[in-house]
Formats: sequence, C-alpha cells, structure tokens
Amino acid sequence: MTYDGPPSRHLHPVDDQAPFDPDYDRPNIGRRPPQDQAAEQAILAALLATPDPDGTHPGDRLRQIIDAADFYWPVHATIWETWHDLHAAQGVPPDAVTLNAAILKTRDQAAIRAVADLVTTTANPALAEHYATIVRDLARLRVVSDLATGLNQIVTNADATQVDAYLGEALQRLDETAMRFGPTTHTTSTGLADLTWVLGGQPPAAVPPVWCRRADGTALFYAGRHNGVFGDPEGGKTWLAQVAGVEALHAGQTFAMIDVDHNGQDHTAARLLLLGARPDQIADPDRFRYYEPEDSDQLRAAVTEITRLAPAVVVIDSLGEVLPMLGVKSVDNDEITAALRTIVMPPAKAGSCVISVDHLPKSAEARTTGYAIGGTAKKRAVDGAYLRVEARQQPTPGGIGRITLRIEKDRTGELRKSSGGGYAGTFTLDSTQPHVTTWSIGRDEIPKNDDGTFRKTVLMERISKYIEDHDQCTQTEIVDAVGSKKEWVRDAINVLVSEGYVARIDGARRAKLHHSIAPYRQTEDDHVQA
Repeated sequence: MTYDGPPSRHLHPVDDQAPFDPDYDRPNIGRRPPQDQAAEQAILAALLATPDPDGTHPGDRLRQIIDAADFYWPVHATIWETWHDLHAAQGVPPDAVTLNAAILKTRDQAAIRAVADLVTTTANPALAEHYATIVRDLARLRVVSDLATGLNQIVTNADATQVDAYLGEALQRLDETAMRFGPTTHTTSTGLADLTWVLGGQPPAAVPPVWCRRADGTALFYAGRHNGVFGDPEGGKTWLAQVAGVEALHAGQTFAMIDVDHNGQDHTAARLLLLGARPDQIADPDRFRYYEPEDSDQLRAAVTEITRLAPAVVVIDSLGEVLPMLGVKSVDNDEITAALRTIVMPPAKAGSCVISVDHLPKSAEARTTGYAIGGTAKKRAVDGAYLRVEARQQPTPGGIGRITLRIEKDRTGELRKSSGGGYAGTFTLDSTQPHVTTWSIGRDEIPKNDDGTFRKTVLMERISKYIEDHDQCTQTEIVDAVGSKKEWVRDAINVLVSEGYVARIDGARRAKLHHSIAPYRQTEDDHVQA
C-alpha cells in the first residue's frame, strides 16, 4: 500500500517518503532506512479489533511497547496518535467508523486512504505484540544508523572539533535508546506455562496431525507446528508437502509457498494443477501465494507477510537454500537455530502448518543419522512431524511413484500412535493419466521374512546392486557404500545369502567376500504385496 497527499501533521514533513534530514540522508542516497510497512499496517489493523473477553484491548498492550515516534511512515504515526487520542477522550476503544470520522476532519488525504485500506487489511490480532516488537526493533536500528551516519560525516569532513560534542550527544541518545527499548518496556510473553490442569489430574489432550490425510483418515502434519520432510533428490519430498497445500485449498483454507529452490512459478502452478488444485484457487492471492525470494531481505519480508496472513499450510522449499541465503553455515548449529527461529517459527506460532523441505546427506555415515544434511539443529527445530522419504519407485511423468515415509521425529507422539510405529505409510503418485496426477497415502502390509522379522527390501536391493557392480566386496565396504546401520546391513546380507542371491567366499586374512549369484529386486519379491 503506498500513500501520497499533503504532509502529515506529526513527526515527518513528507507523506510517502523517508523523513529527510541532511545529516542523515546525504551518505545514503537511494537507500531506505530499516522499516517494515506491512508490520506497521498490521499494528494499526489490530487497533480496530474487538476487545478481549477480559475487557483489555490490543491497543493498550501495544502502547507499552511502541509509541508514535517508532513508526517510520508518517501516515501510520498520524493514525496511531488519532486512535489513542480518541480512546483517551471517549474511554472506550474507537472502532473503524469513529476513527475514520476523526481522520476525515484532518483533511489528510493519505491518512484517509490508509484508514480505508485498514478495514480490508488481513492481520492476526493475536500477533499484534509480535508486530510491535518488529517495529520497535527497527526504530532502534534507525537510531543507531542515524548516529553512525553522523560519526561517518565527522570522519569524512575531518572535523576534529566536532568529535567531543557529537560523541557526547551520541552517548546520550544511545543511553536514551537503551532505556527506551530495554526490558522495562518489553511486554512479550515470558513463556510461562499454565499447569493448572494438574489440579484436575487430566493433562490437555494432544492435538493430532490435520494435513496430508492417509486412506484411514489420519494425517501426517500438525497445524501450528514446524514439520519437516527430507530425502534424496527427485524422491517426492516437494510433492508430499504440496499435497498438504492442495488439501487446504479444497478445504476452503489458504496455502503459501516460499520457493528458494527456484522451481519457478509456472512449474509450481502446473504441479498444483496436476495434484487437483483448481485454476481459480491458484490464481487468487487470497487463497494461494507463491514467493520466490532472491535475497535475505525478500525472504524475511515474505515470512513477515505470511505470518500476518497465517495461511493454513506453508511450504518452505528448501532449507538447504534458505540457510546460505541468510549467510548461515549449514553445520553451525547456533546459526541454524537462530535462522530457523526467524523463518519457520513465526508462521508456526501464528497457527500455520509449516512444512520445510530438505535434502538427505550424500555420505554413507551421515545418511544413518536420522536428519537432513547439515547440523543437528535442523531436527531439533522440528516440533511437529519429521519424515524421511525413500523412493521405492521414483515419480516420473507417465509413471507411478511409490515413496516410503519413515517417522524420524514426532514431538507429540500422535502420528506414531496412529501409525503403530515408525512407518508412516506409502505415498503413491500415479501420473499414468494425462493432465492429472492422483495420489494416495496408504499403509502397505509390511513385508516380512519367513521367520516373521521385518524384511528390509529397499536395503536388500541396494546391497544387491552394489555387490553386482563390486564383486568380492567386504561387508565393511558394503556398509560404507549403502549408507545404513551396520546391523541392518548385516541382517539384509544374511537374508540375501540364505535365499541364494549372494554367496560368501573366503578371502585373504579370514575376510568374507561377497559374490552376486542372482540380482534381487523388491518388485519381483513374493514377500512384497503389489
């Protein structure tokens, strides 16, 4: 939203531009100081919300965090002050009609248009204090930027006579800023938990997953939490996440996607149409929003807007590209934690089902860790379901893809409970019909060996292929190559040997070498149901 019109009556002499100060602006021509227009608009929209059941109003709480001087856009400061002046005079929070009438009297055309736009602004009142914190922190950054610019000018002009005076003024402003933005004015929740349920002896019921429904009616991904999907390239990760979004659209809900992998808007739209989304759903920005940020600023702006809109499902594809865009090292757990708190957690706290997509490590040892490539902080940051996808048959145009879904983490335990263990189901993508890809998530009968133990068919095929290409290899070499736990590899080899697919032969120094007798393929295995 862009404002124009006569100068505002408060703070700044220019309506739609940054406040101009010769000492501030000369070194930064063409650069806008830190600000967030969407967060400022969300704060003003929250002022028009109805009071809470206990009689308090968001405006009262917001005033403990920010004041008019913290708004970057002059028209926002005008609306803020007008609303609070009315509140003080009337004793009740003014509504949109009352605020509009007061703004009309100012004849400030920019403010009049801004108030009219606020009525249609989608904002979550529950996040008003979060928006206020953003605006407050950006105001603090502008103070620091202002002081830094002044110091830079003194150095540029080589005017040593100004140093003492300016440093004294700068220290005073920094001290005022520290007091202004310190803990005494910060009202963000401390995270204190409500444990009064212990008096009744019945803990709150855990909320089950709601998106990506299986054939039995249960689902995979939790609302209001950060969920994750990871696996090998072209293994169906993004397909699975997008299925949740299409489900939301068909349920009359909203869906947003941040595509840092740059799959492209046309490709993404075509994919969603194949999955059954309707053209009117994809073309409507009030139903579906697609973001393709080019840098960290665009990424953060997209997250801020998504948090304000709180869509039902948010897909972030992929964390492997998000972290370098933010300048974060993929193996630095502290940096990863800080980055994920700013990117994935705000939408989740707003109530969205956030699904991040990530990649499986390439090294054999790392593939057994149970989390995506990079630091362990990625797995720690998931407070919903964390699924590993393993393509038994890769999805291909005109073909059928079958992807096994394994539960690597389930914070509340509801998914494991409905799954009866770590096998979440088989995700099937059928692209054999033109212009449509049907999908289903079912729970195949788990293949078992003749003695009743779990038959590791995917691993058996992987081992068989390796032995076919590397005759007379050792078990250690097989373990290193296939990327699985040592005991699992040992068990799978024993089955292949007992069933005549592989032979063990003696090697030098008592080594046991492996030779392929017949190739094993799970699609030809009688123990596996079609």
